[in-house]
Order: sequence, then structure tokens, then C-alpha cells
Amino acid sequence: MIWERAGSWSGRGDLESNSFPASSGYLRFTWETSNETKPGEGRFKLILGSSISGRQIQVVVDSKGASHDVAYVSEEPRTFYIKVESANEDWKVVVDEGFSATVEPKR
Repeated sequence: MIWERAGSWSGRGDLESNSFPASSGYLRFTWETSNETKPGEGRFKLILGSSISGRQIQVVVDSKGASHDVAYVSEEPRTFYIKVESANEDWKVVVDEGFSATVEPKR
């Protein structure tokens, strides 16, 4: 799999991103939350939406407290957006799009 950056965002609080195309529909979300106001009070929800219809497709992450992880989503190719609902902590999200690839052996 070859990964190409679709976008990256960071902040504190809520966000709705600009649209980004994904011609393969295979997405990797690398996310991290930190700097909670009080330990255990941080909240982070990452939602993937369709820019064409405006509807929310799925909740990718729903986390409480400082954490980090990687999530994968396979969807029909289209133009997407992300929505972040967050409170009491900083967050970072990187979205990469995956493409199948083959490696030719050296001759």
C-alpha cells in the first residue's frame, strides 16, 4: 500500500474541514489528543462525512482522555470532509489515502 497525504488538521475545540477528494476510498486516520484541562475530562470525536450529500458517514474515533491511535476506513471513492467534536484537550489528525501497489523485483 502506498499512502498519500489527504490533509492534516490540529486544534482545540470543534472543527469542520474543507473538502478533500479520495479516489481510492481507503483512508488512514492517525490521531492524537493531549494537554487535557483536567485528566480524564478530555473528549474527542472524529466523524467522516460526504461533501457531496453533506451527510455524516461514520464516527471514526470516539475517545475520552489523552490518547493516540490509527484508524482505517474503506468507503466508496468520493469527496469527503472531517468533523471534530472536542472539549478540554488539544488534538491532531492526519488523513492519508491508500493506493494498491506492486513492487517489481530488481533484475
